[in-house]
Amino acid sequence: MTRWLVVMLLAANVLFGLVVGFGGPARSPDAQLLELQMNAQQVRVVGGGQDRPGPVAVSAAVSSACLAWGPFARADAARARELLAAVAPAEAVSSREVIGAGAWWVALPPQKSLADAQRKMAELKALGVSGYSLVETADEWQNAVELGVFADEAAAREYLARLQQSGVRTARVIERQAPVGVQWLVREPGAVVLARVLELKQANFPGSALGTIGCPPPVPAR
Repeated sequence: MTRWLVVMLLAANVLFGLVVGFGGPARSPDAQLLELQMNAQQVRVVGGGQDRPGPVAVSAAVSSACLAWGPFARADAARARELLAAVAPAEAVSSREVIGAGAWWVALPPQKSLADAQRKMAELKALGVSGYSLVETADEWQNAVELGVFADEAAAREYLARLQQSGVRTARVIERQAPVGVQWLVREPGAVVLARVLELKQANFPGSALGTIGCPPPVPAR
């Protein structure tokens, strides 16, 4: 009698466990993951007393990002544009002129000829002045004699005063801007274009600058 009572109690416990532990059909982890994916729009992140998603600010920042390459001298700018044409759509590429910071020169003004400039340099040498050089650019400064370049006007005028004490009479302080360069911009380049432009830079213009800036507003069509 006791044995039958024990068997009945064991059977009752097993039946109770089946009912409680397995009240619904079993689901695999893959099925549960699929359900979460199908109902993702019902998932909300709750925090700070708000339960609705806020606007995404990243997309606005990315859409206004431009890849900036350069600036290049005129001759190199044309070559860089040809390289960009192979990796970026034409409508995404634009250019802008970049002017560097100004510099202050102490110089003798341009001479009428190379021979005149050479005579001036001989006079400077006789006065004990060193560090001068002939300007050989094909512009209005050709055949000028550069005596020094300074970042600010005060330093340039101080050096001019020392030169005048040494007997240099025709030198003067001249403000000049750095040469103008061309910078190429690629609007919203994406990872693939960005990687390709980086390859072009390393292979063709390793010393050039490459970075991201805020895109300038597009020029309205006329």
